[in-house]
Amino acid sequence: MMNRKSFIKTAAAASVAATVMPRFSFAAAKGSDKIKVAIVGCGNRGAGALCNMFAADQNIEFVAAADIFAPQIEMAEAKLKGYLAKKFPNYKDSAWKVTPETSFVGFDAIDKVLETDADVIMLTTPPIFRPAHIEKCLRAKKHIFAEKPIAIDAVGLRKIYNELIPLADKSGLSVVCGTQMRYHTAIKEGIDRIRDGQIGDIVSGVFLRYEPMYLMHSSLKGESDSLKPDDMEYQLRNWLAFRWSSGDQFVEQYVHNLDMALWAFDDIPVEAIGSGGRQLNLEWPQKGDRQSNTHVQYNFRDGKTLTSACRQEPNATPYAIFKVIGTKGVLEMSFERQTIYGEKPWKSDHAKKQALICEHEFLLNSIRNGAPVNTLKTCADSCYIAIAGRESAYAGKRLKCSWITQKSQLDYMPKNLSLNGKLAVSPVPNPVDYKLV
Repeated sequence: MMNRKSFIKTAAAASVAATVMPRFSFAAAKGSDKIKVAIVGCGNRGAGALCNMFAADQNIEFVAAADIFAPQIEMAEAKLKGYLAKKFPNYKDSAWKVTPETSFVGFDAIDKVLETDADVIMLTTPPIFRPAHIEKCLRAKKHIFAEKPIAIDAVGLRKIYNELIPLADKSGLSVVCGTQMRYHTAIKEGIDRIRDGQIGDIVSGVFLRYEPMYLMHSSLKGESDSLKPDDMEYQLRNWLAFRWSSGDQFVEQYVHNLDMALWAFDDIPVEAIGSGGRQLNLEWPQKGDRQSNTHVQYNFRDGKTLTSACRQEPNATPYAIFKVIGTKGVLEMSFERQTIYGEKPWKSDHAKKQALICEHEFLLNSIRNGAPVNTLKTCADSCYIAIAGRESAYAGKRLKCSWITQKSQLDYMPKNLSLNGKLAVSPVPNPVDYKLV
């Protein structure tokens, strides 16, 4: 059993490695050098990230893996090997160098990973663990890929801002977060055209992400039918459905869209007013305690507004549109194509390239070129605005965003982490009884 304070404090065990600089910190790696990668969190996103990273750079190898559940490591290995057989049939080596001796299970598995010779650590666990894991990796002098979000509550967010961004800046390490659209070539060109004034002054934005499914289950093999929703194991197996582990869809998934909006606006909103709810046939507590739809209006200091909404509800129409509205035109962004309507119309003509691959190219190139990058700040800003919007929607209150960083004491980490423990399932948040903390 482990509380949050001790969970973070155990980073001291890894700090012994702090006197050893990473292999690729200050000088470029030679073309023949293989970058060694370890993964912490081998679920669906983690296994996908293995494939994405290999697609970005075939001169890497995976040397260690960790998860709370042992079968996850086996599933990640199988997914990677299946991907390589399909997409890289001429690749003769084995990118998966993980052995039983470098496979680790449990809440402290990351500590054992950090004792290996991995150069890069991929952090793809449920996001509640992200601040503590980022700190451990930085103190162990490891480069980091941190899947978004990197914070889901006020306590974790302040740790990122106050401690980990400065620590990363001083470390000479590369830290890249999983806000993948920042590395999408066509979207980058659309943002450049905003900067060049092609749509005039930004007035407002509309970013909608509606999906026809409610994400919750990890599809992990070997789940016991005897597990109950208040079992910690049940909640970790189904972490997307619970607020403490995921931060709700608005922070866990929709942070991508907020990140695109903040990038386009080049500004941070000062106020949020939101609403949200839960589709009635999504059973509580079996399907967790999060909302299934969230809507937030953001107001900026200069009068700009951002309308944001996300939905994960079965049988609903899928719809995703991201519009930045200016005085001379409208930029419409999507995962497929970027288009400007107005005085100077334009359509992107870039060949589609998966942003999930581009983000790993950015990380690995920075390491090979000996040019460290740190993207914690931009990702933290997007998490900050997502948390403020979520809390406004839960409470039904008009909220100054700065309240989150200056006053909120919201801390989602359970006081005791034990796979065999119990954790009461909170009611689905609603303005009648939700209290801002």
